Amino acid sequence: MPITYSVQPFGSEIISAYRRLFPESAADKAPEKLKWRFERGPHGPGLFAVARDDADGEIVGMIALVATRLRMGANAQLAYQAIDTVVDPAYRGRGVFVGLGNAAQDSSNHEGCILWGFPNANAAPGWFGKLGWQNFGTVPFMVRPLRTGYFFRKLLPIFARIDFPLVRRRRLPGDHREIERFGDDADALWNASRTPDEIAVERDAAWLNWRLLDKPDAPYRSTGSYDPNGALQALVSTCLLEKHGGRICYVMEAMSTQDKFASLSDLLREQVALAASQGAEVALAWCPPNAPNRTAYRRAGFLPLPGILRPVKIHFGGRALGPQAAAEVQDGSKWFISYLDSDTV
Repeated sequence: MPITYSVQPFGSEIISAYRRLFPESAADKAPEKLKWRFERGPHGPGLFAVARDDADGEIVGMIALVATRLRMGANAQLAYQAIDTVVDPAYRGRGVFVGLGNAAQDSSNHEGCILWGFPNANAAPGWFGKLGWQNFGTVPFMVRPLRTGYFFRKLLPIFARIDFPLVRRRRLPGDHREIERFGDDADALWNASRTPDEIAVERDAAWLNWRLLDKPDAPYRSTGSYDPNGALQALVSTCLLEKHGGRICYVMEAMSTQDKFASLSDLLREQVALAASQGAEVALAWCPPNAPNRTAYRRAGFLPLPGILRPVKIHFGGRALGPQAAAEVQDGSKWFISYLDSDTV
């Protein structure tokens, strides 16, 4: 049967398609979470590249496109992050994925200047080989061991019972407070922490509130470090999840200006130690090699995660959809990402 491809907004038909195409992910794809992601995002509503069987009009494949305002130097442009790529098993092997990708990358279907995302090992050949994405490499993991047992289970299972803590909870000097809502001080910190040629999703207060506080069942904890005048000088957001065979502390974001890296490192150490006291066995972060805050991570005991210990293999890449974005998007070293950019944590 012929298949038709198009791009459409979020709605009840998309919710029904999620139920049918992601039957094993009912909790993660619940309607309230879908509405949060695709209707309430501060950077704009989401879109969907869809494939329909012409015989009955049913959606048999789709790619979700999350609106993201990318800050590129002094400029901000609308882009879309591609997530939730799926094809009905009965229609696989018929080029549906490529048809969906072409629809998503057709600039006549939306105003986005870049399509980008984090393909897993299965999807990477399609995005990079068939759809022309630039491959920026695998996601840059950093790790802070919190208990010995986690790594023994991964590397030397015979020693898995040897399990003792590697950090102790302690409160470090400074004015550290939990953040209940992000405001103007978070905007000021974000603007001051950026480097001139950095490419990143706009991490202003509106987006941070949406991403970390407004998400249904949000599991995140955000803490700020304040200077003697009460100004926000660093922030760290974390969450604890049971994933990949262990209890993991995900560092969603660690932000400060370069002259406050000591404060950021202290805040990181304190929050990771708190997570360890709550049963976390390892702390993970995404931090590119050229990211300015990598120094703070290193001071807080984080190290690059060896490939053999990576829980999953995730690639990072994208494609410019217009000449105005082509030069910037092709240079992966300019991109700043963190776990806040992930749609799975």
